[in-house]
Amino acid sequence: MSRSAKKAVAVLSGAYLEGAGNKNETIRRLREITSELSSSEISPSSHPTLSSLPPVLCSTPLLRSSDKQIRLHTVLACMELFYVYAPSPPWDDAETLDIFDQTIRQLGNLAHCTASREFESYFRILEMLSEVKIGVVLVDLIRTESECRTRAEETLQELIKTLLAGVHVDHPPEVGTHAENAIAACLEEFETVIPIGVLDELLLAVGQGPVVYVPNPEYSKAVARKKRDGAEKELPPKEIQQTHCAYLVAAKVIRKTEDKVSSPVAALLNGLLGGDESVVRKTSIACADSEEWGVKKKGTIVATAPSNEVNVYSITYELHRIAPNILTTVIGTVASNLVSGDVGARGRATKLLGRLFGARTSDVARRFGPCFREWLRRSIDSEPKIRETMVKCLTNFLSNKHAETALCQDVNDALANIIINEPVLDIRLLAIHQVCDVAHNATYGEDEAIGRQSNPPISAISAELLQAVGTRVGSKNKTEHRDAITGLGQIYHRHYMKRKLSDLQEGGDDVNIGEILEVLRAECLSSCGDKRKKQTTDDKFGWIPQKVFECVSFPDASDPDMRNRIFQLVDDVLLGSAKSHSLSPTSRAVGLAMILHSLKGKDNARKWMTTLFTQRANLQRALGSYLDARLRAKNYETGSAEAFTADAEAMEKLEVVASLTAPIGSGSPLNSDAAFAVLKKLHTAKDKHIFRILSTIATPIHSPVARARAFDELPKRTKSLGNETSSWVKSLARRCSMGSFFNTESIEHCIILSQECFEADDCEASSLFLECVKIATSVFPTLGATEEGFKNLAEFFDSCQTTSVSHSTKKDMEKFGLLTSISDILAKAASCRPAVDGKSESKADESTTTLRSQLLRLCTRDGTPEQAKNSVHAISSLINPQTKSTDVASRLRKEKEEFLPLLKALVSPSRLSIPDDDSNLKHQSRIVSVLSAIAAISECAPYAFNTPGEGGKSGWGKRALEFALNAVLLGKRQSLNTSRDADGNSESENEVDSPEKSGRLSPRKKSSKKQYESSVHCRMLCGAIELLVTHIKSTISKLKSDRTQSKYSVLEEPSTTYLSEVFCVLVQIIEAGGVPPSSVNGRYCKTEEDQAELRRCAAVNLIKLSDASLQLEQKYLTPRMWHILSNAVLDKATSVRESVMEELSTMYTASRFMPSLRFVALITLCVDSDHGHLSANANAANVGRRSVSIKTAATQCIKSIRNTFQSTQAQCRSLGREAEKNFESRLKMKIMPEYCVPYAFHLLAFRHETPGAAGALNADDSFLDEDELANAEASQKTLKKRLKWLFDPLIHSLGEGADNISFLLRMVELIGKHPPIDVSKYSSASSLDIELEDASVAGDSVEKEAAARMQVICQFARESLLSYVKKDVNLTVYPGSIAVPADLFAPRLQSSQSPIHDDDSDEDVPRKRRQQPRKSNSKKSVPASKVKKTAPAPSRGSSEKLNARSAPLPSKDDQLNKAMLSPAPSSSNSGSVSPASKGDESSVFGEDGPIFSPAASPLPSDTADFANGLDVSPIAQAETPVKQSSKKTNTRFSGVESKVANKKRKSNDIEPFDEFPSPFDSEGPSFLSSQGSSKEKKSVNNAKKRKSTPTSGGTASTGKEKKPSSQKSKATPVSVDSKVMVNITNTSGPTKKELAVLKKKKSPNNSMSQATDDELDFPISPAKEAVRRSGKSASLLSEKSIPARQARAPSKAKVGKRKKAADSSPSTTSPSEPSPSARRGTRSSARLRT
Repeated sequence: MSRSAKKAVAVLSGAYLEGAGNKNETIRRLREITSELSSSEISPSSHPTLSSLPPVLCSTPLLRSSDKQIRLHTVLACMELFYVYAPSPPWDDAETLDIFDQTIRQLGNLAHCTASREFESYFRILEMLSEVKIGVVLVDLIRTESECRTRAEETLQELIKTLLAGVHVDHPPEVGTHAENAIAACLEEFETVIPIGVLDELLLAVGQGPVVYVPNPEYSKAVARKKRDGAEKELPPKEIQQTHCAYLVAAKVIRKTEDKVSSPVAALLNGLLGGDESVVRKTSIACADSEEWGVKKKGTIVATAPSNEVNVYSITYELHRIAPNILTTVIGTVASNLVSGDVGARGRATKLLGRLFGARTSDVARRFGPCFREWLRRSIDSEPKIRETMVKCLTNFLSNKHAETALCQDVNDALANIIINEPVLDIRLLAIHQVCDVAHNATYGEDEAIGRQSNPPISAISAELLQAVGTRVGSKNKTEHRDAITGLGQIYHRHYMKRKLSDLQEGGDDVNIGEILEVLRAECLSSCGDKRKKQTTDDKFGWIPQKVFECVSFPDASDPDMRNRIFQLVDDVLLGSAKSHSLSPTSRAVGLAMILHSLKGKDNARKWMTTLFTQRANLQRALGSYLDARLRAKNYETGSAEAFTADAEAMEKLEVVASLTAPIGSGSPLNSDAAFAVLKKLHTAKDKHIFRILSTIATPIHSPVARARAFDELPKRTKSLGNETSSWVKSLARRCSMGSFFNTESIEHCIILSQECFEADDCEASSLFLECVKIATSVFPTLGATEEGFKNLAEFFDSCQTTSVSHSTKKDMEKFGLLTSISDILAKAASCRPAVDGKSESKADESTTTLRSQLLRLCTRDGTPEQAKNSVHAISSLINPQTKSTDVASRLRKEKEEFLPLLKALVSPSRLSIPDDDSNLKHQSRIVSVLSAIAAISECAPYAFNTPGEGGKSGWGKRALEFALNAVLLGKRQSLNTSRDADGNSESENEVDSPEKSGRLSPRKKSSKKQYESSVHCRMLCGAIELLVTHIKSTISKLKSDRTQSKYSVLEEPSTTYLSEVFCVLVQIIEAGGVPPSSVNGRYCKTEEDQAELRRCAAVNLIKLSDASLQLEQKYLTPRMWHILSNAVLDKATSVRESVMEELSTMYTASRFMPSLRFVALITLCVDSDHGHLSANANAANVGRRSVSIKTAATQCIKSIRNTFQSTQAQCRSLGREAEKNFESRLKMKIMPEYCVPYAFHLLAFRHETPGAAGALNADDSFLDEDELANAEASQKTLKKRLKWLFDPLIHSLGEGADNISFLLRMVELIGKHPPIDVSKYSSASSLDIELEDASVAGDSVEKEAAARMQVICQFARESLLSYVKKDVNLTVYPGSIAVPADLFAPRLQSSQSPIHDDDSDEDVPRKRRQQPRKSNSKKSVPASKVKKTAPAPSRGSSEKLNARSAPLPSKDDQLNKAMLSPAPSSSNSGSVSPASKGDESSVFGEDGPIFSPAASPLPSDTADFANGLDVSPIAQAETPVKQSSKKTNTRFSGVESKVANKKRKSNDIEPFDEFPSPFDSEGPSFLSSQGSSKEKKSVNNAKKRKSTPTSGGTASTGKEKKPSSQKSKATPVSVDSKVMVNITNTSGPTKKELAVLKKKKSPNNSMSQATDDELDFPISPAKEAVRRSGKSASLLSEKSIPARQARAPSKAKVGKRKKAADSSPSTTSPSEPSPSARRGTRSSARLRT
């Protein structure tokens, strides 16, 4: 035996180990034993002493020693013995398990031991477990039926858990390999069933995922440094991600042993998912996440786990990465829970399948198609949390599984359905954000080739999904529509604009024009390109700019953030930001052309785009005006009166700036104290640099650098002024500065590119760039007037006319209208050219000589009508007038020099002649261009146009007008005399035949060219109409604007005959269906297109002539004409109806003057009908959005009218009693928006489609067939819709607290009691020409039918009005009188021939007192027209400066502020007004009449201004119709605060009185003063003596304030015009006894004078007397319409008692309402009051 063998025998024995004397010796001997066991091949047979070693090693002193080294080396020795005695261990079962327990404890130290001496020992243990497969021993113990089986199973679980946890990321890879082999050996040893506990350890490690979060060691160090040093540096994160090694080991084990573990794992998962109690009890894996779905425990089974612990769903998800085949049966089990009634189970299954289907490496969705489709149905689940989960999973699927195109389409559809139909806002917002993020981060196809697989391609997002996001732009939620449009805008720029322009961006500004044309041909041009590809791209992204601009419809008042966001998107997103240089100027110009081309045909989007930039242009002008005013104020001495005045003016201009921007602060009204404080802070800011910066962006031609500077510095410099001021200034800069969409750089590049495209013979591409310039200059003319830009335009214009081009290019130029566009741009930009320093005017003219010659060529030779018009405008703009005192003289001289030769050439017989059919088309069309050019001259050069001829002959302009009116429109056979001498021209040259004559001379077949939409003769007729209307408008407007320089003016206002003839011709064309008087024989204009075009032209121009600024409508547009004009609103041609509505919208919103109320009433006819019942709407064409837009315009108009009404009322009240009375009796009916209702009802009553009986739909009406019944239903439905469109703006303009419903109810009832007059049988508008027998409705079938319809209208109107009643305030009674137009409604017939006032207690007053002779009876009344015009005495409470006859309005600082009083327009049915009235009354409301502007119409204050010191209107005191139970004010609707009388009126007398005249009437006294001539004054005083009612010394109370009691019970009579209104005053009617006495005493001879004295004390006509005699008492409200809280009318039997009680008890009668006896009064008391 060798020496080493002897040593091994000695060492490998129990005695050797027991012989150790101390701890160190024991450790040394254990190491020797381990070394001997591992160094040589030892077997039990060769070493007989070896059998004594195992019992010693497993003894307690060693295996459970307190020294860790002893325990460690004991385990190492045991591991070697396992190898020696394999396969059976040398210990019994219990001892073996003890050794494994200690082994597990030692392996537990491996996780935190990476590089030490002990690590080698731990690694050796792990190595032995792996190589020797010692763990199999535990498996054998489990398989036996021994008592240690359970302990062996637990020990195996602990061993696997320790092995998995012991692997660290810093360990060498061999550690993980040995752990993997050791565990796999154990699992492979199982033959059939693997214990659930063993599987748990593996699956729990898998469920934690490949990444775990561990504490960050740097965080604790940073916290310690922060505490020590006090540094405020950013701390690192508390936790950091780390690779989960246990997951990696477990995954490898499962893959290695998949055959063994797949079935047991699947069974375990199915049991957990199915809730098998036997499985749930054995496993430690949780079945659910309790915190996420709120699932409760069931019995003793723990079915839940905290959200941060592993559960079966996380394990299932991770297994698809490791061994997806294991989930073959598990997926079905999970899918079965999708239809579970348990929300938690359904939600968890939805989330798991969503993660599985959307996993990047998973093919579960494709393999399990039915499960995928069932999962998609959860997008409409009833549980919101499940739908929220689906949103996240669906977007994740698009990001990761974009290769599955078919499945992605289903996912897109599901997401689109969620976005459109999801009821929960938060889920919709989540879907919008997720979809927009995925789409924005998506890549192109070339990016995928590079390898960018983190984001999907944009093709994975369907066009339908993006359009679904676009539908949310119309959401009412502010956040939703703002986020939706923001995401779409960013997607458009990234995936459409940058991608299309990528090639041009690489070339920069030097890119070849061929590349630009290639891009345009692919996207925009119709002649080239792949149309299929283009259509696909446009369907996906091309609609986004349209949505962006349509979002401008969100008003600032309700959503200012949306408007700010749209400005940001347009300026910095669609075409990129100029600051980021994402696109070059050339690329941006091409992109601008592409965007505007995408808006082609989208009128609504283009309109809102224009609105957006118009707001910016107006804001820039307002800001510049404010800065100039502020600078002027600084020039005055501080503290001087001039400085205060200038400062106040500047502050007013700053308020105008604020009205054009977002609301200040948190949406405070502009007139609030908070908003004023913000503006005051900015106005008084000491930092002058703020205003310098603002001045740099107050012009459209500022640079991007100026914009960036304003954005950067303004917030910093205004920070000291407060957050609200700083935010508002930032918003102001955002809205005022020019972004990358329209700016000087982009427009100049568009001009250059357009010229280059033309030189490349591509006219279509050239027209695209010209369209950009055209739109930009229409809003910002200075963008096209830069020195470089205008020069290029002039060169381009010259080259288009002088360059010889091919025939095809010339046709393309005509097709795409290059010359038309350039001439239009020149016309707009020429007037804004910058001044050229150092050059004289003659040199400046020389620089434009070529341009003028080319423009004149278009006018006189070969230009189209539009080109000729634009050329004239451009020539006019080239004239540079100065705004000095010599304005008119200079302008007159220049106009004559420039336009008289041109006008002479145009009016020559060779050009101004009606074409024959024999002439060619070009010659026929020349007359249209000539008329268009002449019309433009009349507009641009009215002085030259109206210049008289030499020797008393007609001027050239007048001859053109005569030709247009007489020859073209009326067809009169006359010659056009253009000679200066009688014999200068031949007869054949001067003679111009009518169309009928010329047509008869050349009978021939119809040309094929008649297929045009409108013929030459039709366009000629339209051109003649345009000429006449343009001349009238320009002449009257110029007369008013140059009134201060009348000494230079040669203009004459159009004659009354001429104006009447023009109005009649236009009305006749509409009435004849589009056939002018010159074509009555049907020779021309026979096609429907021609007739529709003529109707459109006539109606639109008639509306233009009816503009309030011209003051023609009152005199020349009779009620009959108005009715005929209303037919155009219901025209059967879509083009006609759209144009009329568009012109009405312009009248409602764009005019500075308030439209007539009868034109406001036309909104009633603007509704669309159901397509199946067009006859219910007079077969009018449906116009869609145009109908809705005009309703919006009407609402805006009514709001402005109401502001005007309230402002004017406040001004009148502040000027004294007389002005207030005059307002109540005259002005109120003109500017109170509710007075449009009678006009609307009158229109409806004479419409044949209006139902004539409300009960036509009863069930008993068996005589009606189905079609008739359907038509009747449609008619009633249309009527209700029309009434709704009438009442919606009136009521909604007052908000929820609308208090005009009661007033409207009273008015409706009043209208129903007065039959409508058929105005079609009278040619005159004045009702003075109507005889008494004509006014009667008896025997007139038309008026009978209208009266029947009126009853139906009133019934439906009442129902409609009652539907608006939501609060008590809606039924607030209006304390005033109501009137209806007497030229439209006949009075009610009474037994007496004249209304006689009667009181409730008529028995108490002697009859003689009411019938005393009046002094004024001895004097004959003088007609108002013959009264000598003397200066009236100033009214009480007003200064002499306010006398309209004595002096004009002084200045804005006087008591009557022009800006506040000017918004009072004239009513449509008031007296006639001269077209160019120059009376002093116009000074009260402005020279041109009432200025219609919200800024000029401030609302009256709601504070004590109306409660302190202002007289209460006598109408408010004495004419309240019903008793009010509560003392409520009515300031919103009427502006009058008064206590309503406690005495309810018994009835209401009908008084005829002259209709209120226009406040701007040049004749008669001022509207603020009711005093006329001395005779009129005397008559007024007599009336006061007899009719005024004295009161006791009481005061009128309004709330807590008291009013003086010296107010009269009736308004003072005023001088009025010729028309008649029916006024309803709240006084009692006469008794039968008095009527009989009056019948006997009255005679025809004194009826007029008695009516004068009894009623108004001014002369009236016989027609008025007839109307007055036919008056009849009528109650304004029936008992059903009186609110329940109001008292009923007293009966006749109790009148006397009621009167006595009122006389004895002052408290029973309101102080503001005279008692019945006081109302009758006595002569002495009347004399005292007078």
